[in-house]
Amino acid sequence: MSDQTTFRVMFGALFLSLFAIVGTYRRKAQSERAADTSVEGARLVVLRLAGLVIGVYCLLYLALPGVVNWSFVVVPIWARWLGVVIVLLLFPLVAAAQRALGRNVSPTVITHEDHELVTSGPYRWVRNPLYSAGALLLVGLGLIAASWFLLTVAVLALVAMRHRLMSEEAELEARFGQAYRDYAARTGRFVPRIRQ
Repeated sequence: MSDQTTFRVMFGALFLSLFAIVGTYRRKAQSERAADTSVEGARLVVLRLAGLVIGVYCLLYLALPGVVNWSFVVVPIWARWLGVVIVLLLFPLVAAAQRALGRNVSPTVITHEDHELVTSGPYRWVRNPLYSAGALLLVGLGLIAASWFLLTVAVLALVAMRHRLMSEEAELEARFGQAYRDYAARTGRFVPRIRQ
């Protein structure tokens, strides 16, 4: 098996496995309550379109890599294996974050009437571990696929996430008040805060 085939198989297994983990938790949480997606309007449409473009790109890379040939760059083999390690390390993070969120998973920034402020699991150290995991996933997949497109999307995703987080954090602060402000003061937004 060639290196390209090896990495494509790894890419497919990792991408589809993480997709299944997240999908399982989201379906379970959303079966318990209906989400009001009208609140975010155009922003949610843009996020979903971006997700669709990334998903289609990943599926094309897996099934018809010649179609996305334009996006390949030369990446050392060690860096491609580093991408595999990065994505593998995301499995426990994503599963722990989804478990900690439980029924609080929501596709919008709006909290629900029975929403809880989650500060356990990875949320003990980072306010947005799933956003961090999403960006790292794109970096890891970009390295595995040797794709400048996915690496660029990772950077753009961080910018988009930061913009969306302003609304999300404002909503959480309005809902939980001082408890959220205290939580935000002791945790990092994307990475753990270094204590001094």
